[in-house]
Amino acid sequence: MDPLFPKPGFSAGWLLDGVIKYYDRETLFEYINGEAELYFPYGFERLASAFYQKRNDTKIGLAADIYKMGSRLEAFGIYANFRRPDAERIKVGIEGFVNPSLLMFYQDRYFIQLSASGTTTLERRVLETLARAISKKIPGKAEPPREIAYLKIPKVIPGTEAYVPQSLLGYAFFRRGLTAKADHNGKPVRILVVLEDSEASVKKTLQSYEAYLKEKGITPQWRADSKGLILLAADPLYQGIVLKQKGRFIAGVVDLPDPSQGEPIVNQILSRIPLQK
Repeated sequence: MDPLFPKPGFSAGWLLDGVIKYYDRETLFEYINGEAELYFPYGFERLASAFYQKRNDTKIGLAADIYKMGSRLEAFGIYANFRRPDAERIKVGIEGFVNPSLLMFYQDRYFIQLSASGTTTLERRVLETLARAISKKIPGKAEPPREIAYLKIPKVIPGTEAYVPQSLLGYAFFRRGLTAKADHNGKPVRILVVLEDSEASVKKTLQSYEAYLKEKGITPQWRADSKGLILLAADPLYQGIVLKQKGRFIAGVVDLPDPSQGEPIVNQILSRIPLQK
């Protein structure tokens, strides 16, 4: 990963200070103790960390951390874990955001974090210059993971899209998936796509959810339309929920006063998902 860092510096007056340091799953805690385990579900492989020093003011520096994750989707997932809907976006990599002392973006399998040292404010130009220099060194096209497109329905609230690598909605039987907020009659609801490996595992997931609901004294409603089976229920944690299968995917909406109100939204999501066995 050394070639991803601009050398000897990235801008006039900014030089690489020392060597690039590497951390793996066994040593990551040495660099970010207390936060290392956050990265592991997203397929963390390796971190490369460098420090750039300002030549005329050695008290000010800029740390550049490049995390190599398991896939583009997992790189997006860890990035989205830090991004907030009101964050100021920046056009670098696939997507990024910036504040006076921090810039984060993701591209391909990499999640990049740039943070100022010795100051709480740094010229935005400095952060952007280093970010773009790193982005140019990452091979391949800066394309988002295809799964993100599943959430791009008309009423989705930009900046709320996320990938959850385990226990979507906090339920172990929804092993992993995508989620976002969407506007429904002026109020936010949560949309989701459960990602499974096969139609058989989808069936098992829905059976597990049905069993959970019955343990809570809730009997879900099953019915069919021209496109497939639909589950509707009053979830103990998320009010009204509607789920519908397509191949190895489950699309859904939660936080509804009436589960049936979510069916048009679910169909919009499903229309964006290609049928895959």
